[in-house]
Amino acid sequence: MTISNILIIISAVITALTYFIHGLTNFGINHAFLSESMYQMVLVQFLLYQFLHWGIIHFVFNSLFIYIFWNWLEDLIWKRKFIIFFIFNTIFVWISLFLFTSWNTIWISGFCMAILTYFTLELYNKNNPEYKWWITAIVINIGIWFMPWISLIWHLFWSIAWVIFYLYNREKKVN
Repeated sequence: MTISNILIIISAVITALTYFIHGLTNFGINHAFLSESMYQMVLVQFLLYQFLHWGIIHFVFNSLFIYIFWNWLEDLIWKRKFIIFFIFNTIFVWISLFLFTSWNTIWISGFCMAILTYFTLELYNKNNPEYKWWITAIVINIGIWFMPWISLIWHLFWSIAWVIFYLYNREKKVN
């Protein structure tokens, strides 16, 4: 069982629970708990926000993407680095959302941007011309923030987090 598949299972359980516990979606990133000094709830929000989805279709497409690409990435960068990357991105994007989104905005789900960015950088560094298609996918995913309930900050900062992580690990390989 890969870490990626475990994350899909966790997402499935949490997404299913939102159909029975409607208040669970309140744990998407928003400032309500922080403004009311409910710090335990902020911690719960941090643990849940990345596993929430806006319905079954959203969950299915994210899970399919995770199943195909995360497992591949997990094999490519090793499990330990993958876990560190997941935790780094979770913290980085969580802080970014709190700093750069409006007070009552709720944003949930998304780790695919980091994967898109990784493959783009990897292909580019291997002089593979396919990287241009991945750039297109990144631009489209950042551009969909024009849609209701989609966050520019969310998509953009997942990509930025991966660039930071990728360059840090590349530096360590060079040294």
